[in-house]
Amino acid sequence: MFQGIAVGRIWGIEIKLNSSLLIIALLVTAIAGTSILPHTAPGFTAPVYLMAGGLIAILFIASVLWHELAHSLIAIRYKIPVVQIVLYVFGGVAQIARDPDRPIQEFWIALAGPISSLILAIGFGVIARLGGLAGASASYLSTVNASLVIFNLLPGFPLDGGRVLRSILWAIQHSYKRATRQASRVGQGVAILLALSGIGLILAGYGLFNGVWLLLIALFLYSTASALYRGSKSGPLPLETSVRRVMRFNVPVIAPNLPLAMLAWKYMDQAHDQAFPVLEGDYLVGMITAAEVDPIPRLEWGKVRAVDAMRKRADLRIVAPDDELSAALAAMDALRLDHAPVIEAGRLVGMLNRRDIVYRT
Repeated sequence: MFQGIAVGRIWGIEIKLNSSLLIIALLVTAIAGTSILPHTAPGFTAPVYLMAGGLIAILFIASVLWHELAHSLIAIRYKIPVVQIVLYVFGGVAQIARDPDRPIQEFWIALAGPISSLILAIGFGVIARLGGLAGASASYLSTVNASLVIFNLLPGFPLDGGRVLRSILWAIQHSYKRATRQASRVGQGVAILLALSGIGLILAGYGLFNGVWLLLIALFLYSTASALYRGSKSGPLPLETSVRRVMRFNVPVIAPNLPLAMLAWKYMDQAHDQAFPVLEGDYLVGMITAAEVDPIPRLEWGKVRAVDAMRKRADLRIVAPDDELSAALAAMDALRLDHAPVIEAGRLVGMLNRRDIVYRT
């Protein structure tokens, strides 16, 4: 699914077209050009209808890209890298480098797609008022985008609605793994309902094509939800467990006088989302992350030292290995931090990363 032909970049995100996209392009062209438009805008020749159908197919693919770009834009706003966007027969996938760290991030990333499709549905609906062939084409595109909104909001993980559901369960239960497992189960249920609907359409004679298409979508959703369920099947760690179970040991430490250029070259370019403790001897004086480095002009990195850019110790939350994860997470939340140094008997012994907590609880 993630294979395809690269056709360009938008906001630095590689855009790929999977060969299966040709199937949906031909189907939309055929349906619009031979069935929809001749009835809604009579009076034109068959070649004109097919040309209009081809344009509708292009605009439909552009609508799917718009939907995925909306997901990507919010992910980038939360500093989550987007690897690529792939358009294929069932729609599109914005492949992000990692899952969000907080429920609210997943909620808005997931909801951005349906909101963007709703905007398109309204926009094409306004153009449809023009009437004629252009109006009929816009009306069809408005209906298609409205259908995308409804379909994507089904609570079938990994659809957008399923991700919204997971974010809500995650926020309520404070467990990413449990929420993933539950949302995946719901996704399997939605897939079964879609499959039954497809079988019902076929048996009732309402269209072999629509029924088979629903069955294919159901199969795809069920297999994806099942894979995600299996991945989350191992039990989550309780938040009452100790920091020691989740913390990272043997983390790189930074000297206060290290230039940012050297910091980026040796450490940050390979682990842009990590935090690095700054030590003077054995004493922790601060912590530095990409959040402190990125706002500084790159040309200045050779002159600026870690001690000049770091977040000072007084502005950090220090935790101990035997602290409960729930208390450590609450302390990090109070200052909106994603990392905390772990100190035992006055010495730094590791770092606690919000992402490590999220993905294991």
